Amino acid sequence: MSLSALLGAGVALLAAILGCIGILRMIGERVPRPLPPRPPEPRYPEQPPVGPPYHAFTTAFDVVCKGRELERVLATRALNRRASRHSGDPDPAGRRRQFDDGYAAATAGLSDPAADFGGVAVMILLDQSGSMAGRMPRVAGGLLAALERLEAAGATTLLAGFTTIGWHGGRARRQWRKAGRPIHPGRLCDLLHVIYSGPDRPTTRKDLLPLTGYAICFENVDGEAVAWADGQLLALPHTRRCLVVVSDGAPVDDSTLTENCAEYLWDDLARTVAGITQRGKIALGAVGIGHDVSPLYPVARQAGDDDGLCAAILAVTQDLRG
Repeated sequence: MSLSALLGAGVALLAAILGCIGILRMIGERVPRPLPPRPPEPRYPEQPPVGPPYHAFTTAFDVVCKGRELERVLATRALNRRASRHSGDPDPAGRRRQFDDGYAAATAGLSDPAADFGGVAVMILLDQSGSMAGRMPRVAGGLLAALERLEAAGATTLLAGFTTIGWHGGRARRQWRKAGRPIHPGRLCDLLHVIYSGPDRPTTRKDLLPLTGYAICFENVDGEAVAWADGQLLALPHTRRCLVVVSDGAPVDDSTLTENCAEYLWDDLARTVAGITQRGKIALGAVGIGHDVSPLYPVARQAGDDDGLCAAILAVTQDLRG
């Protein structure tokens, strides 16, 4: 067959194929295609699903220490101890001057509590989150002034701080990675509770000087800290026990929140506060520094600046004293 004949046959075959396609398209237009099946109606549970209960992946690396041990604990146990971006002046002498300035401002014109605090134990629980780092020396001065006033009125006082041992989860997260990164690990950081002053003697300036340290503020797991403080107070023989939380924001630990849910720490704090309040064994209140804590705590005040902290603490403790 010649080349011209082959080309003619090819053109005829192509025309036939195109004709068939046109016929099929016409048929498809006249005969409606079946609709896809309707998806089933969504079924919602009567109550939202309940996630795993709050828990810690491990408590093996948590530490409770005295204020005088704080520097050693962080130096030897923190895997990442960079200073918070809020830390402010790194000069130790400058931070001690801020402490003394804060104390002087807090005591200026301040009167003693009107109530008699004899037989009352008052514990102040201090948030040592990274956002507190720059103001911490002045905060410490205000705390010393408040503790001295409460002790002068007969109270037995305690001061403790709570934070984590450095950033990014520490040894707890490292252990979680070695375990294969199981889902919903729970709290995933190394907690640090620091006891600066105890009930056995009056508080001194020296007791609170560790709070002027430069890199001592990291993450904050408030729920477990409040539960721990509740246990410390219940161990005392006093008939009236008051806990005052000093905080500038919501609980945050990036290591925990990225592996659980965004509300994980907040929900635990809310449950802890509600449980303590319902049991009624201690009187619970809080002072928010530039932060409204009244939606959570039954007795609350807000200090607009660091210098108002002492007065706010005394107001809350008088309300708790009743």
